[in-house]
Amino acid sequence: MFWLLVAGIVLIGLVFILAEILFVPGGILGIVGGFLLLYAIYMPYGAGYGMEAHINVVAILFALSISLYIMIRSNTWNKIKLSKSSDSRIKKNAADSIKVGDAGVCISRLSPMGKARFGDLHAEVKSYSEFVDQGTEIEVVEIKKDKIIVKPLI
Repeated sequence: MFWLLVAGIVLIGLVFILAEILFVPGGILGIVGGFLLLYAIYMPYGAGYGMEAHINVVAILFALSISLYIMIRSNTWNKIKLSKSSDSRIKKNAADSIKVGDAGVCISRLSPMGKARFGDLHAEVKSYSEFVDQGTEIEVVEIKKDKIIVKPLI
């Protein structure tokens, strides 16, 4: 019964390590799995088993080695890894085409951010502090990096 407990702890430790690798990266499950394997190695020594404890260590190391070998040889990683590549391109930033003083129309309500149309360009814009209703004509006041700041034309 004792050895079934040790084998169960080893199995649970391996499952935790496998879950760490495949599903939940971050380290917690891998660390717990590693501690479970170390505890499964320590248990027979703590219980007073001599030669059986040495055999247990060798068996665990052998099982880990065989598992690693099988995973590498069977191209398991090639089946799991992301193999699709993206060939899409980033659209040109609307702020590059729009200049201070350009006029446009609000497509959505600016509260204080929303969408606006400048000719045939659509961009996300921001008003300083006021709310601007949809359909209101606006003018570009300032451009900071990728933010277009506007004010309503009255």
